[in-house]
Amino acid sequence: MKRPVIIAGGAVVLAAVAVAVVAGVWLLRSDDPNLLTEAPAIPTSGPAGADVSPTTAAVSTLPAGVRRFVVASGESSAKYVVDETLRGLPATAVGTTTDVTGEIYLTKDGLFKDLPSKFKVDLRTLKTDESMRDNFVRQNVLRTGQFPFAEFVVESVTGFPGSYAEGAEISLTLKGTMTIKGKANPMTFTVKARQAGNTLTATADTQFNMTDFGIEPPEVVLAKAKDGVILQVVLIAREA
Repeated sequence: MKRPVIIAGGAVVLAAVAVAVVAGVWLLRSDDPNLLTEAPAIPTSGPAGADVSPTTAAVSTLPAGVRRFVVASGESSAKYVVDETLRGLPATAVGTTTDVTGEIYLTKDGLFKDLPSKFKVDLRTLKTDESMRDNFVRQNVLRTGQFPFAEFVVESVTGFPGSYAEGAEISLTLKGTMTIKGKANPMTFTVKARQAGNTLTATADTQFNMTDFGIEPPEVVLAKAKDGVILQVVLIAREA
């Protein structure tokens, strides 16, 4: 009579180990989004090697009252947050990159529309805590060899204050067109921004579905991503 008891006890131990392994993997794969809730403080100086090169040909002469801010790659960042299931357990995938470039043209009244304000994210450099997942997303989901960038063109800014105290945070709404994997869709960002001297900082948040851009949520044997994506772009830009 001892053998069935021993076998049953072994089965319980194996089940407990299996649960522990799954829970451990889930904890490793469930990342903290750690999203910002305010605009970054105005940096006193850029880090060594920070790239503030313009993404388009330099504008030699701007109309009076127009200011051109160039996004500092390396200081700026983009982050996506996607919920997924791992063996039936809820988990969160978070990917980030600091390869963000762009230009923004502003006047005291808001967006200057005669020159294109936009920013783009290099999707080839997005990283999570799982390199295998990153390679799968780049090669099979986003096809970054053919579509290396996500680009947002700003078409309107609302909430621009009539008067502004330098360094104060303001709330704005950015509307425009986002292009991912060759497909363009309208998109709206809610923004927290501040400006002082020649520096502009902003935290821009939006949500969308992968299928809006013709992207099927990735699915492998043990994990399946949900359709919804939270995107946060943090911009540090300096007047050129």
